[in-house]
Amino acid sequence: MSTGTAHPVTESGAEDPARRQAEALEISGWGQRFTFVQPHNPCFWVFVVLTGIGVFQTWSYFAPDVGFYAEGFAIAAVLCSLCGLAWWAWFRHIDRWERQPGGLILAALVWGAVPATFAFALTANTALLGIYPKLFGQDWTSDWAAGATAPFTEEAAKLCGFVLLMGLAPKLVRTANDGLILGAFIGLGFAVFEDFLYSANAAFGDFGTDAVGNAVQMSVTRIATSAVSHPLFSALVCCGFVYLLGTAAQPRRIGRGIGFVLAGMFLHFTWDDSGGLGFGSDVLSFFVLVGSVVLGFTLLSIAFRRAAPREHQFVRDILAPEVASGTVTAEEVEGVLDRKARKAFRRSASSRQARRARKHLRRAVLDLTHDIAQARGADTDTVANARGEVARVRATAEPDLKV
Repeated sequence: MSTGTAHPVTESGAEDPARRQAEALEISGWGQRFTFVQPHNPCFWVFVVLTGIGVFQTWSYFAPDVGFYAEGFAIAAVLCSLCGLAWWAWFRHIDRWERQPGGLILAALVWGAVPATFAFALTANTALLGIYPKLFGQDWTSDWAAGATAPFTEEAAKLCGFVLLMGLAPKLVRTANDGLILGAFIGLGFAVFEDFLYSANAAFGDFGTDAVGNAVQMSVTRIATSAVSHPLFSALVCCGFVYLLGTAAQPRRIGRGIGFVLAGMFLHFTWDDSGGLGFGSDVLSFFVLVGSVVLGFTLLSIAFRRAAPREHQFVRDILAPEVASGTVTAEEVEGVLDRKARKAFRRSASSRQARRARKHLRRAVLDLTHDIAQARGADTDTVANARGEVARVRATAEPDLKV
């Protein structure tokens, strides 16, 4: 599978593994470190100022009532945070190719939680939702206002954060897969704080007579839908934006980019306006939501499949010297990357124990890739240990595996 660039060739006509690796590390940005504090980078100051505005807006919104509904607020915060931690762990698990630095992930979460939610979306949404009834009446507003507002204001707010992250980490945020992962984390921050906002507002219900019960009920309701809301929408939008922009590592695909951006916004619209699309029927609205979920995960799966070949080629190029030296085999590398090759590789094992071991071998090969990237191709102790782990797992798991 080609990356779109020619691999360096030696005088004998063979590809030069070391140069392949060096070029892949340079183009992909794998192993690059992230520094948030960049005083000479305008993106840093924009991020800090807007986060400060978001913090001020958050405090202004909750401070007048926190003393009266402290218990409801606290339990809502705990429940929404626990849900957010669970999804954070899952998103980190699927970030298997270029592992984004923790600081960059934290910046994505902070942007989604504070500036996107309270500095942008809450203000813009409140203004538009106040205008719609005057223009179109209450009935239209009830059915369609949310879907005519949030897909534009909220997705734009989250995308602004992604653009700032690209400015803060231009060598790290380069591929469509980066857009999917970081977009999901921005959306997760947004979802957690939006869920908390709804739960805190629910505590005001019934004149505050059952603040805890109302907060718990709303938290559970919001948590049940958090996986198919903002993380999904912003993952598609940010992925599409990378295709639209094009980078050193990701060729521009304008049609694909527009498609994914519009897909994220459309799913947001169907989610928010399921009542209008269901013509006021609870049954039809339920089927609209189910259809939106199915379509959303289908599109997300397509987005990951379209983004994968670029990451796969980087792995092949980074491991090229290891294949040339015999540390790993081409079959093992393909077993890491390709689903069919992986299944065939495991099925060809001689025993159940060997099949389990080949699964561990896949992880060891991928860990070696990450360690080489972190070392920028140098022969460090960490890389040597990773090579030793590959050899150990192979020898222990399946002595008859040929290398």
